[in-house]
Amino acid sequence: MTEEAGTMVDVNDVVHVWSRAGHGTPHDRLGLYAQALTAHRPVGPYRALDDAQEDGAILALYRVDRPQATIADLRQLPALALWSYHQMLHDLAREGLGPLRDHGTLRIAVLR
Repeated sequence: MTEEAGTMVDVNDVVHVWSRAGHGTPHDRLGLYAQALTAHRPVGPYRALDDAQEDGAILALYRVDRPQATIADLRQLPALALWSYHQMLHDLAREGLGPLRDHGTLRIAVLR
């Protein structure tokens, strides 16, 4: 366990940030995105992610809508198609939060 573990936020906190940011998405749907993101990486104090880590976070969010999606699928989509997922990460960052970096294996949750 890292020292950052004590400062992690839960799914409800993530949903609250996104709601406050003005997402028109219903809370239950935001909850699915928050569950997917927090299963991928704990969310806590903002840390810059490298491109691969950001792709992993975007993939975790995207898989709520497309459960079988892969990184290769993401790379074939136009940037505009992924804008809302990037915006969700930016909204968290604006509040000083984000997926925590981890040197371990990526864990991607598939929610059904």
